[in-house]
Amino acid sequence: MSPEAVDHAFVVPAYGDSPFLAGCLASLRAQSLSSRIVIATSTPSDFIRAAAREADVRVVVNPERAGIGADWNFALSIATRRYVTLAHQDDVYAADFLHETLAAFTRGDASLCFTGYQEIDDDGAPKSSKVSRVKHLIEAVTLGRARIVRGLRLRAYLSFGDPLPCSSVTFDRSRNPAFSFSRDLASNLDWDAWWRLMASGETFVRAPARLVGRRHNALTATSRLKRDGTRDREDLMMFRRAWPWPLSDAIAALYRWTA
Repeated sequence: MSPEAVDHAFVVPAYGDSPFLAGCLASLRAQSLSSRIVIATSTPSDFIRAAAREADVRVVVNPERAGIGADWNFALSIATRRYVTLAHQDDVYAADFLHETLAAFTRGDASLCFTGYQEIDDDGAPKSSKVSRVKHLIEAVTLGRARIVRGLRLRAYLSFGDPLPCSSVTFDRSRNPAFSFSRDLASNLDWDAWWRLMASGETFVRAPARLVGRRHNALTATSRLKRDGTRDREDLMMFRRAWPWPLSDAIAALYRWTA
């Protein structure tokens, strides 16, 4: 199927020279449904351009270097399709990711669809960590088998941590064309976004199969933000949004132990 036949785009916000970028692009090219693929970057380099040539995808340069929120918002802005996935450069996507995502959107009038994920090591093999086990537990307890998620169930899902990785999310831009990520956050801008959408009454749909392979290693932005304390500060901010003090701080302390 031609990429023009599917009203969807993968936009890869590439930052720096990730050794996993080529693998991400290859997994997007291998989707069972073809879609437009674009790289968006505020750090253009020969490395990124070479990866783009190899995958036969276009690079669009963001002239503004203003942090991850600005990068993600720019990536959303250049997508001209109704459905948009911000495919993270360190992750890989199962061949049925797009097919399952678009099928899930037919089940409800939703702002976004999210899929399950599997943590992987640098070689792409499945692995398990304390943080991924906790996040899968949050999902299982709060969502169960639900495919349409909203209201109190969605609030419960988002109240015990950040179990919903942005790389698994596809947006329906026709529902919220003005949506943007916060430029004031560095670690939890995705959690903050899901919370704001939930608070405004939006519905999420879900394809629960683990269709994204996510990496956690010393090279990822999440690891850097954990080391410098940014993630812990932003986690506490989010827990205080969800829970009254001192319960919020107690949950935050427990959450730090899992990371």
